Amino acid sequence: MAKSRTANTVYNFITSVFGQVLTIVLQFVVRTIFIQALGKSYLGINGLFSNILQMLSLAELGVGSAIIFKLYEPLAKKDKKRISILLDFYKKVYKIIGIIVGVVGLSLIPFLKYIVKDYNNLSALGINAILVYIMYLSKSVISYFFLAYKSAIVKADQKEYKLTIINYLVTFISSILQIIGLLLFKSFELYVAISIFSVLLQNFLNARIAKKLYPYIDDKYDEKLSKEEKKNIYKDCGALLIDRINYVVLKATDNIVISMFLGLGMVGMYSNYYIFYTTISSIFTKIFESVKHSLGNLHTTNDINHEYLIFKIVNLISLLLGATAGVGIACVSSEFIKVWIGKEWIIAQPFSILMGIEVLGLSTRNYLGRYRSTMGLFQQVKYRPLFGSIINLIASILLVRIIGISGVLLGTIIADWTTVMWYDPYVIHKFGFKNNFKISKYYLKNTMAVIASVISGALSMYICNHFFINYGWLSVILHSIIVLVLTPLTLLVLYRNTDEYRFLKNKVKSIIKKVVKK
Repeated sequence: MAKSRTANTVYNFITSVFGQVLTIVLQFVVRTIFIQALGKSYLGINGLFSNILQMLSLAELGVGSAIIFKLYEPLAKKDKKRISILLDFYKKVYKIIGIIVGVVGLSLIPFLKYIVKDYNNLSALGINAILVYIMYLSKSVISYFFLAYKSAIVKADQKEYKLTIINYLVTFISSILQIIGLLLFKSFELYVAISIFSVLLQNFLNARIAKKLYPYIDDKYDEKLSKEEKKNIYKDCGALLIDRINYVVLKATDNIVISMFLGLGMVGMYSNYYIFYTTISSIFTKIFESVKHSLGNLHTTNDINHEYLIFKIVNLISLLLGATAGVGIACVSSEFIKVWIGKEWIIAQPFSILMGIEVLGLSTRNYLGRYRSTMGLFQQVKYRPLFGSIINLIASILLVRIIGISGVLLGTIIADWTTVMWYDPYVIHKFGFKNNFKISKYYLKNTMAVIASVISGALSMYICNHFFINYGWLSVILHSIIVLVLTPLTLLVLYRNTDEYRFLKNKVKSIIKKVVKK
């Protein structure tokens, strides 16, 4: 079992990372052509409508995560009947969700003029806001109706790498089509239509893979989930819903707040920086998703000491990734944008510094959430996201009036660090590890890691601002290398005497030996 778990994790990780590199390159190419073909207002409305539909994804209620957790045990026992019954329930729930998203989405149309500050100027720019919004809405709705539920079993069985390969292939195809469409027709509607097609194609191919791997998933049984089982799932979904509300308020409302107070032009400028955030977020998601279901499988073995060692290892990896990416954004993002599309698209400091701090929190939030879900700890955090949402929304609206766009990021950071960053580790230690390990050690280590990251960031920023400047892409590359070396090195020196460092060190040595031997 351990060998299979490790192998699946490695496959998931490799396909995720290499596929994500391709996606990043395509994303920047498409964005560059988008800006040249359509301009700032189209870029702003693209980001705004994407965020509105992200808010409507709350209707999913976290049922996907709850169902995947329920699938771990029957997959381990090869209980085909139980798996089919769970997926049939999942299918019916998703259809209901699709209807809810569609109805609520259409009901928001009369309020678009209040959400978009420049709404009255859109028609003069040739933008049919209602048509474009309906296209974005249809993209969201069809994802619930068209076979999306079948991918759950592949993810729960640690074989997500099979889906990842297909998903990146679809991304490649749709990106090429969008590039051709923008160059030849300069049509925003065609750009959105291609993204709708990609969702349909991706869901269809994912369903084919699921059916091939698990041919029994469409088997029908008279037996259904009991009322008690449904009640427990809905109960977990209720807790997950609040968690999703927190996520949406943390990120999906940013563009809405910026649009209402600062206009679509600023949304467009923000979206160019936000592409760094979403790219890094995707990488984190792929990395942690590649180990999530293996962790869920590991949790069923009840080896608490080994599981806690893995928890500490994942925490160290999270800090290394988050700190390096955060310092990179703080030091290099504005310089990258200046070389990429021009200095008129740069947002003044402390914007990129705050985005870097937010990315550090993103990495920790990402792995904590996934680790907690593999333990089935949904109910224990059901009120924490509510506090985070309230803090973020109030702080963002107040601060955007005072310090502009940087206030939106600062509101998110305040909400993050006063809720999830300390409370989720507490829940995992108390309910997941049954208080067998001191949480004070976790807090101390991570506090020291944050201090080390700040010191590394300050030193990196000083070097980037005073050395190798104004050499175009060469400066971007050199400054990125400085960050990639200095930040992880600082953290590894800090952790050099810990079990998790020794474990990673031995793993890396083992991999290098195998590569050299081959």
